[in-house]
Amino acid sequence: MRRDFKRRYPVSQRMTWEEMKKAYPDEWLLITDYETDQYGTIIVGTVERHSSDDAELFALPEINKDCAFRYTGESTFPGGWRAHAQLHRI
Repeated sequence: MRRDFKRRYPVSQRMTWEEMKKAYPDEWLLITDYETDQYGTIIVGTVERHSSDDAELFALPEINKDCAFRYTGESTFPGGWRAHAQLHRI
């Protein structure tokens, strides 16, 4: 069954990371046209898709743009994202 993802996941205007976190609390975001600071942290970008289910977001059809995936909520991994990355050698 094909879903209408544009209707379900409307393309947003360019937003700051803080605006994204407020607009999409505890959700996974697919962000395009983004800018990062010197540490690789997203400062501003366009939310193309969002979902509370990361598997659903990652399974969507590919888009032909550079993109980033980010989660707006708090890490549920013991020790946070850094501990998770070290555990999996990311």
